[in-house]
Amino acid sequence: MDYSKTTKPLKTAGGRQTASCGLAMWICFMGSAFFTGCGKRAPIEPAVGMDSPEQTWVRVLLFGNLDQCTIAAPGGFIVEGIDNGVTAEFSDTQPMRLCLENGRIRIGHHRVGQDVMIRSKDPYYFLVDDAGFRGNLHVRVTEDGTRIQMINHVPLESYLLGVIGAEMYSYWEPEALKAQTVAARTYCLAIQHRFGPARLWDVTRVQSSQMYHGLAAENARIRQAVLETTGQILVAKGNDGSEAIFPAYYSSSCGGHTENSQAVFGEDWINLPGVACPWCEKITRRRDFFWGPVDYPIDGVSHRLMERYPVLQRLERIIDVNVLETGSHGRINTIELIGTNGQKDRLRGEDFRLALDPSGLRLRSTLVELIKIKDGIRFDHGRGFGHGVGLCQYGAQGLAREGCDYTEILSFYYPHARLVRIQTTAAQ
Repeated sequence: MDYSKTTKPLKTAGGRQTASCGLAMWICFMGSAFFTGCGKRAPIEPAVGMDSPEQTWVRVLLFGNLDQCTIAAPGGFIVEGIDNGVTAEFSDTQPMRLCLENGRIRIGHHRVGQDVMIRSKDPYYFLVDDAGFRGNLHVRVTEDGTRIQMINHVPLESYLLGVIGAEMYSYWEPEALKAQTVAARTYCLAIQHRFGPARLWDVTRVQSSQMYHGLAAENARIRQAVLETTGQILVAKGNDGSEAIFPAYYSSSCGGHTENSQAVFGEDWINLPGVACPWCEKITRRRDFFWGPVDYPIDGVSHRLMERYPVLQRLERIIDVNVLETGSHGRINTIELIGTNGQKDRLRGEDFRLALDPSGLRLRSTLVELIKIKDGIRFDHGRGFGHGVGLCQYGAQGLAREGCDYTEILSFYYPHARLVRIQTTAAQ
């Protein structure tokens, strides 16, 4: 990837430093978003980047273990057999059942193989059980032959149209939305380059990567943020001294100060420093910024941790939990676990939090006090929402309200990064 063509340099906003933590905004989607009145389809803006080389597209794992679904495309679609070379064209625009039959994928009345690419025709989007996604669909039978896997192949900028409104309120300030867009684009490409070559997808559509709701997350404000920052990403010097793209983490609310990336994730890509962020507390509702208490019985802690990390079964049963390390602002970075046999082990604080609460909705962050109670542990006096590394979404909104543009916002959360432009759509 060529990073040589730069945009305007990142600016600082009066020397202030900020950070925050990103909350994925769940958006309910109904078929009426596309079909209204007497079967009329609401207008859909054109896809962005459909004429760009497909090797530059993003592969999003939509479903890993489907049994069946319905599929439709307003312009029809073409099915190309990856395993058998057979091509079939479907002109029917009504929803058709897609299922597994005798080890092969069936669409409507046609069995099409075990591994196919479904290419949408103009206007280049699909409905899968009434949820809309741009681009193409790679559909394949899982290795054990019992389920269907569905992977959305979509141009990067069209992918972002379905991400930004799922990760940030679309009515927020335009500069906050643009900062979110650059961070999401950078994160996606960094994960794609590191993990994509070893698997059939680059990212998932859930919080383990970043939320992706397809057409349901799009609107005019989101589209403007994506188009006005097209191709812009962040790069920075890594620990080896070379400049490269990096995972530009973000979370909903940092609780007042972001955290060092290595302390939370233990990664060696780049060391993102923590920065002070008074803005998220100012604009976040008090009940969302402060949280707790949350109690867990020690038996429940033991069960959940061993289920998530089978290697911990060598402790037999976890009977005690201690905080070993905290960050400079109180975020729990390392947890010690003690078993009935006296054996000990350690977990990073963020891994511990998400093992107990995979949703992240009860244990909202590791910026919290861990208190021993009878037969269990209590998390109390918590602050913020999310892992607290990189861009703080509520802080970004606060900065935008104060007049900072997106380059200034990005410079706060990623202080050693440089904004550059790459080509993500076909040359005009």
